[in-house]
Amino acid sequence: MRIVVFHPGAMGSQLAAQLVAGGHEVHWVPDGRSKASVERAEAAGLIGTPFAEAIESAEVVLCSCAPQGAVEVARQVGAAGFAGVYIEANPLSPKSLDEAKDALPQATFTDAGVIGPPPTGGSSPTHLMLSGPAAQQAADLWAGTAVTPMVVGEQVGAASAAKSAYALYNKGKAALAVLAFDLAAKHGVTDALTAQQIRPDAASLKDPHLPEHLKAVAWRWGPEFDELADTLDAANLEGNAARALRSVWTRLAANP
Repeated sequence: MRIVVFHPGAMGSQLAAQLVAGGHEVHWVPDGRSKASVERAEAAGLIGTPFAEAIESAEVVLCSCAPQGAVEVARQVGAAGFAGVYIEANPLSPKSLDEAKDALPQATFTDAGVIGPPPTGGSSPTHLMLSGPAAQQAADLWAGTAVTPMVVGEQVGAASAAKSAYALYNKGKAALAVLAFDLAAKHGVTDALTAQQIRPDAASLKDPHLPEHLKAVAWRWGPEFDELADTLDAANLEGNAARALRSVWTRLAANP
């Protein structure tokens, strides 16, 4: 298949690299992207192609970028008349997902969400949640690769819900750990906190430098929590819980 990926970030480049490993021809659009993106794309074996040319002959578009850019990518691709399979692999709320889908009236829209680290051969699996009318077709693209596709439903939104539920737990736990370390540091009791790592539910407390490490992803996790809050609201659940945790990422992103 001829596939275009937007954009080769830490996750998108590795999803694309697995598509290349699976025998597909994978393109990306280098215009306006950073040197780091160029390096990731080259390492993944992607083919740099101008936007119009890439979309004109693409059979599949994979969008895996920061959530705050996902709807705009969908609008650009839709405006170019793309009529193939569009895989939206960003953590979006139902509202944002609808906006992306509506921007692609000629495409077959597939909802997707990644759970786990980038597929680089580590011990933790990379699950690609998929839903929608072309979910199985999308899953087949990664057959035999380090990505484990999971078709979770026929309706657009099911894959994003699965991703959002896990992200709320996993990254919410990380935000609470940041607060716990910062509170302990204020009172000079960090050693007492890290000593609790022996408890089966306290693995996040092993590293007192966790707040510093997470600054590198806070710019991306913050907008993801905006989407999580809206997702919870749409399910008549406590979206303000996610909004409160979002403030942790706002603070970390402001102090890189």
